[in-house]
Amino acid sequence: MTNFISSAPPAHKVTAEILRHVVEYFEHLEAQKKTLADEQKELLTMAKANGYDTKVIRKVIAIRKRDAEDYAEESAVIEMYLEGLGM
Repeated sequence: MTNFISSAPPAHKVTAEILRHVVEYFEHLEAQKKTLADEQKELLTMAKANGYDTKVIRKVIAIRKRDAEDYAEESAVIEMYLEGLGM
């Protein structure tokens, strides 16, 4: 993160400069997020064009983000419930 305070001009000037830098940096990060989201969308479009199920890809990504132990426990409970329903 950028250091916003360099010297000690009057307090209102420092506040205005810091605020402007914060807002501009935030806008920069928002632009980066949009670029990344567009790239992710394009990647999934290419995957779909190659025959992959994008809903499943999204689920796999979500599972990979989770703690393996928590996911294993949830999967076991789901399996037990499905068996209980005769599925």
